[in-house]
Amino acid sequence: MQIVVNGKPVACAAQISLHSLILQLGFKPEAVVAERNRELVPGEDFARTSLEEGDKLEVLHFVGGG
Repeated sequence: MQIVVNGKPVACAAQISLHSLILQLGFKPEAVVAERNRELVPGEDFARTSLEEGDKLEVLHFVGGG
């Protein structure tokens, strides 16, 4: 299945959840804000949000530092 993440095409398995994709991309779900098709997805909904062909995601990952 093909989706778009932060403006770039990404191939992923069919029936993948947003949570699984975030892990696949190497991010920690608790440090991510995600938007799917221009709608914010709350972190508690990542696991039950199934992605579909052509979805457009914006994923922001927070990093600490000083």
